[in-house]
Amino acid sequence: MPAIPPERLKLTEDLPGQTTVLETKEAPWRIAGEVLRTYIICESEDGCVWLVDKHAAHERINFDKLKNAQEPPMRQTLLAPIAAELSREDGALLLENLPLLEQFGFACEDFGDGALLVREVPADIDAADTVPTLEEFAERLRTGRSPEERREALLHTMACKAAIKGGWVSDPAELRVLVDRVQSGEIKYCPHGRPVAVKLTKYELEKMFKRA
Repeated sequence: MPAIPPERLKLTEDLPGQTTVLETKEAPWRIAGEVLRTYIICESEDGCVWLVDKHAAHERINFDKLKNAQEPPMRQTLLAPIAAELSREDGALLLENLPLLEQFGFACEDFGDGALLVREVPADIDAADTVPTLEEFAERLRTGRSPEERREALLHTMACKAAIKGGWVSDPAELRVLVDRVQSGEIKYCPHGRPVAVKLTKYELEKMFKRA
């Protein structure tokens, strides 16, 4: 069998939308495609086939980046502030934690009757996800027993909301960076503990087809 042609890989600092090239190197794997717009099919030089969950892998990258960040995330100012209509309980809980929301890139104020007026959101969050994100924040704040647990839970929410979603059409460059992080062993599990990839050896594949 001929050797797998090396993949030319451009490593970038962040995903998605970042274009700063750090280095170019030969990758010991080849992306064979993507199925269900969710799983990347990758062939490694040792003859194994990998299925990589692109959302889970990107979520792990986001989580580690947010957890290790020394500065608050970059923000985007909304052209039109969003009135987030929440339950009175959720609205009151979030208003009690406005400084914590600020740390995560949300600029909010009381809009009355449980609603919050949101003027800024994290740059990595789609503005359309503002209300669902705040609702999930409220749920996380209710279940966290300590300040550290609550912060960790909010990091999970932020990492998930900013990640590439299953079903999205992804740029090949984004997929290459995700696969590189997985193949390097840098990431193995999503923040919830699920594996980001599964591996099938050549023998396992041949056994499935009764060739071995």
